[in-house]
Amino acid sequence: MRIAIILAILISCLYEEMRASDIPVQGMTIGLQAGDKGKAIEATYSYGSLVYWPKSTFVKGLGTISAGIETGPLNADKFIIAPKINYTMNWFVSFGASMLYYTDFSGGSLRFRPEVGVSMLGMRVYHGWNFSVDRYNPLPMNSSFFGMSYFVKF
Repeated sequence: MRIAIILAILISCLYEEMRASDIPVQGMTIGLQAGDKGKAIEATYSYGSLVYWPKSTFVKGLGTISAGIETGPLNADKFIIAPKINYTMNWFVSFGASMLYYTDFSGGSLRFRPEVGVSMLGMRVYHGWNFSVDRYNPLPMNSSFFGMSYFVKF
């Protein structure tokens, strides 16, 4: 019990120190994915904050919420597009989650995608899994893939 209280106080102090050094940032995230059904591309508008190490100009992390679009797999018979929203937290180890609606304009499928990877200096390499939120739709979507994205600050 004491360890939990001490840990909670420590995390709270670290969080307050990080919040004091947050710098709002916005930009564009562009990326490429390769999975079991083929390659896909993505582009999103991202808004979040940079966190710097105290008393340094070295970036500690980047957290963003993004809205954009994904296309692919590019080798599919039909053109597939997916509007998406996602959140990522990048502190060398990167975690994220996305909600996407894949459609070929005759049918569609809502998907939840957890992501985990590594990131540094705006570049992120990650692995993601698409899970169906609604009924099954036979669109050719990557169920598992590796991706690479880059954040370009405005």
